[in-house]
Amino acid sequence: MSSGFRSFHPFPCFFFYMGALILGIVVTHPVYILTLLFLLIGLVALNGEMPALRGMLRFFLPVSLLYAMINPLFSHRGRHILFYFWDQPVTLESLVYGLFATVNLLVILVLFISFNAVITPARFLYLFGSVFPKLGLLIVMSMRFVPLLKRRLGEIASVQQTKGIDVGQGSLRKRVTDGMKLLQILLTLCLEEALETADAMKAKGYGSGPRGRYEEFVMRPGDWTLLAALLGLFAACIGFRLLGYGAYRIFPALETVTLHGWELLSYGCFTLFAAVPVIIEGREMWLWRYWRSRM
Repeated sequence: MSSGFRSFHPFPCFFFYMGALILGIVVTHPVYILTLLFLLIGLVALNGEMPALRGMLRFFLPVSLLYAMINPLFSHRGRHILFYFWDQPVTLESLVYGLFATVNLLVILVLFISFNAVITPARFLYLFGSVFPKLGLLIVMSMRFVPLLKRRLGEIASVQQTKGIDVGQGSLRKRVTDGMKLLQILLTLCLEEALETADAMKAKGYGSGPRGRYEEFVMRPGDWTLLAALLGLFAACIGFRLLGYGAYRIFPALETVTLHGWELLSYGCFTLFAAVPVIIEGREMWLWRYWRSRM
């Protein structure tokens, strides 16, 4: 049974993720973005998805740091010149811009790790299956495509190791040959499963009548309260952003990172919006530990 933020109706949960994505794009102040990143990492930890986050970081960090280092070599905007590389200035602003873009991309990736944990395929189809049935089914199949292929490849590799086919051992030519054999088996298995899935869907009458739902969800008073709170905070954040708060300028020179006046209120609304699921998950965990200690 789902608990915490996942126990709420899919609509307010989906609204939170879309709101966080929009705010992560339109807000450019580094304090806001770092706050959003840390809160999302906390939410991922409370969702129990830290293994997925660590797996993503193993690939993301080297690539993102490489981008942050290469960006100043091609972008020479900015007033503060650090040094010259092949007679071209390398500026502090371009370096900070590369790091800022890296953090922004990391926010989106962490957000989608939590999204996959909360908005399950059944919940996604509940939201969009009636409005966009074909598109909703296509998106759900795409979302589970890569994790499914990764799991299938691991299973195939484990079986084939007993026959001496191992991409981690032997010469480079042998490992390439073994890798191609694994991909060939994976492709054959996927095509066979796709045919079986299509036959099963046809046998169950998919597309022959009004579409039903795998799970039914009802908006309870708590769901309406959560949705109203998220709507109010999101509207406040967008309003403050339209007034110019939550913005940071990198070019032509770095601004001083400060929060003052009405911007403190804007930052408070932004932080509270991002912290809502963390507060719910934290409260659920605290209650669980409290009642378990009383048993």
